Amino acid sequence: MAILNGIIKKLNGSAGQLTFKQVKGQTIVSEKVTTMKNSRSAGQQRQRMKWVNIIRMYSGISPLLKNGFEKKEQNVSDYNMFVRVNTSAKAVYLTKAEADGGACIAAPYQITAGSMPAIVISGEGAEAKTDIALGGLQISESTTVADFAKAVVDNNADYNYGDQISFYDILQKVNAETNIPYCQFSACYVVLDKDSAVKLWDLVNKAGFHSASLSGGQYVLGHGDSEGDGVFAWVHSRYENGKTRVSTQFLINNNSLLADYQDDEAYALACKSYGGENSVFLTPTLNGVSAGASGGSSSGGTQNPPAGSDSGSGGGGTPDGSDLEP
Repeated sequence: MAILNGIIKKLNGSAGQLTFKQVKGQTIVSEKVTTMKNSRSAGQQRQRMKWVNIIRMYSGISPLLKNGFEKKEQNVSDYNMFVRVNTSAKAVYLTKAEADGGACIAAPYQITAGSMPAIVISGEGAEAKTDIALGGLQISESTTVADFAKAVVDNNADYNYGDQISFYDILQKVNAETNIPYCQFSACYVVLDKDSAVKLWDLVNKAGFHSASLSGGQYVLGHGDSEGDGVFAWVHSRYENGKTRVSTQFLINNNSLLADYQDDEAYALACKSYGGENSVFLTPTLNGVSAGASGGSSSGGTQNPPAGSDSGSGGGGTPDGSDLEP
């Protein structure tokens, strides 16, 4: 701070990095504060660390999500929508080493948002059943797409011929060498074609197109035999008046590894790997613990989605960005 005299003593306001102020007839100049120590409070650390897994999941599933968010503003991307709708999801905590190693935990995030009635799920994990009634159809190796389409349309008022049922399947894997968890992404679909003689299971993943038994010889669409840890979901879509309409769906949790990355111990390990937390602005810290004579800084922010993805598509379609359009 300095006191100015002469011709510039009448200045008042800002110029670049300097601020001029009149006090008792004198002009006082001071430099603007442009940096601030990151306090690394618990809230800030939790908020920062939750983005990593959301973005990693988006990277893997993104080729299969085009048109998955119906009411999207023109300047808003699928990435923006995915992050936005999953901001309130329970956090998954990855250490810095895991994040740097490409770790990803299969979590029950929201993958679509639209105007079609949601597919209602009952049961847990691999025992999950949808509310898509199949009447007396018990799906087998001989079931054709036409058989399946007729059963769905005849027994569900919200489904028409030409609609699409997609199945997203994200399996949890762990690298045997590094012990870092990662995900295997895939999806398949069937269009309800009343004339198709193609065998249903030749087109789609059996795990997502299984007939689950109800009482009285009735069946609904459900999950097949367990494939192991992971998350999965069904999506109903329709192309109508030049637009793709979708059901709003969340991935179903069947991942026993997930809980280990969401508890307080997981947060503590992840937090320590990023430098710990300190809610007191003026108290220096070393590895998250108050220190007497040490210096340093930390920063955080929202990542951009990683380039490329490790995605796949099974059966009825390829991840070309149009998977939800029948």
